[in-house]
Amino acid sequence: MEVVDSHVHLLPGRLGEKVRAFFDAGIGGRMQLAYPNDHDFVVDSLHREGVDTFWTLPYAHKPGVARGLNQASAATAQQFSEKPIQIVPGLTVHPGDDDAVSIVQEGVDSMTLRVLKLHCSVGSFTIDDPKLKPVFSFANERRLPVIVHLGHNVNGRTEAEELPSIAKVSDDYPDLPMILAHCGHHSSHTALQLMKEHPSLYADLTPVVSEFPEVDVESLEHMSDRILFGSDTPNTAISVTDCLNWLTGMNLSSDALSSIVGRNALRLTSQVAT
Repeated sequence: MEVVDSHVHLLPGRLGEKVRAFFDAGIGGRMQLAYPNDHDFVVDSLHREGVDTFWTLPYAHKPGVARGLNQASAATAQQFSEKPIQIVPGLTVHPGDDDAVSIVQEGVDSMTLRVLKLHCSVGSFTIDDPKLKPVFSFANERRLPVIVHLGHNVNGRTEAEELPSIAKVSDDYPDLPMILAHCGHHSSHTALQLMKEHPSLYADLTPVVSEFPEVDVESLEHMSDRILFGSDTPNTAISVTDCLNWLTGMNLSSDALSSIVGRNALRLTSQVAT
């Protein structure tokens, strides 16, 4: 069974340090994060824990930084290209960027980046911001997967009233795989219901620091072709091994488990049109 971790953050330099400092300030006194902020250590750990491929996801916190983050993402994948693990580099953009579509197109066509990450709380925007429409039109045309951290709470959680916006965007762009990060935790039950009603909406099962999304086996079986595995390494208190054990402990069918653990993610990145 091929394992793809679709939610990893190998963030560059000072940004990675600032993100880790944020987590340490809110978490360090109460619990231990599972991984250090060390790219070499993380890549080797993921391989040891059985991951065959992972997506590394940058995210733009303000206008003007996306292009540099995308370049860093491509460079990171190249840096570890000789490792016995496949890295799928992601890209990002901010709705405040003047040339948002060209930034995304450059990332896909010139840097071979294969998944777009948007973080609404960090970037202080909503997913239905009209300035993102050209970006979504491009992603829809290219079938570029888009992972969205929808929630605006500083604790990383998503409120139920925030969820309809991503369902609407998903319906507007039916060829766009729109992936709800963390399955909308702590509103996962509502998110799973929305997925049943909106066929191009996906979700990943990435925990939020120390909390797994609250999901049921019946929903995962029913929508196993639209659920992805993720860990949020390195800024998580739960190891990849524990994430995999949590998922396999649900006693899903072998076909559903294989789809969720890796097959879906491989399909999504392989179908991006260039």
